[in-house]
Amino acid sequence: MNPGRTGPKNLWGDRPAPAPGETQRLGIGPLTLWIKGAEGEVWLAHARTAAGEAPPSEPPEEGDWSRWAFHDVAHHLRILPTLPDRPLVVKPEHPFTLLRRAAARVYMRVPAWVRVEVVEDQGGRVSVLGETPTMHLSDTWWGDFQEGELAFWLPTMGRRELTPDLFDTHMVMSVIQLDNLSNDDLRVEKLALRVEHLSIYEKDGWLWAEETRVNYHGEDEGSEIHMDDEPPREAEGAREITPARAQKRSFRTRTFARLKALSGWGG
Repeated sequence: MNPGRTGPKNLWGDRPAPAPGETQRLGIGPLTLWIKGAEGEVWLAHARTAAGEAPPSEPPEEGDWSRWAFHDVAHHLRILPTLPDRPLVVKPEHPFTLLRRAAARVYMRVPAWVRVEVVEDQGGRVSVLGETPTMHLSDTWWGDFQEGELAFWLPTMGRRELTPDLFDTHMVMSVIQLDNLSNDDLRVEKLALRVEHLSIYEKDGWLWAEETRVNYHGEDEGSEIHMDDEPPREAEGAREITPARAQKRSFRTRTFARLKALSGWGG
């Protein structure tokens, strides 16, 4: 899928570490990230802006930085996008019913987290300095009181159509292929996206998650989840830049909200 324009080309990947006294500034959607060099240290700070606000031009005061000391060897930085470390609960823009034995494709925009790593030039040892969400996500609960898990609420809506306006610097496009293999119609009003099992790919400056295939077998049986270890067909030829947090590629779990699930949490 061609959004009609390209994203930033040199944002992700390896870059020289700042020299002592030098400060690097990165703008990633609503997130501004500063990286400052010091003798034997790297300093990090960040700020987020609301929609319509201008990004800050000056770094924070000294007390707002986190400081990281490292081995006195040659090194460089690596800036990577990653996905949240919990499931995301999302609503389709327009709830729909998936008839039995029918299939549907849903597109979701997931705000990336930004990971900063220090990589030794000789030996390649990697140290993770931190991960910063580009957008703050609210806590929510997926399931009921007897069976459930802590998740994040995703404020962006799932779409049935992929359009150019959905692409942005700080967003990862996630594609879900839904197949209703049960003998009942499936009402899709809220679902859980297991992003911790997804790798991130880049094509033309835009970010994509690998495709998730969900085979729904019924309320009691749950869903079979499969990750394909490759980008979706809409991003054919994309290169992988960040591996998944969790390497399990296939499992069974609950993807769709039950009628008795908690309501009102996260919208």
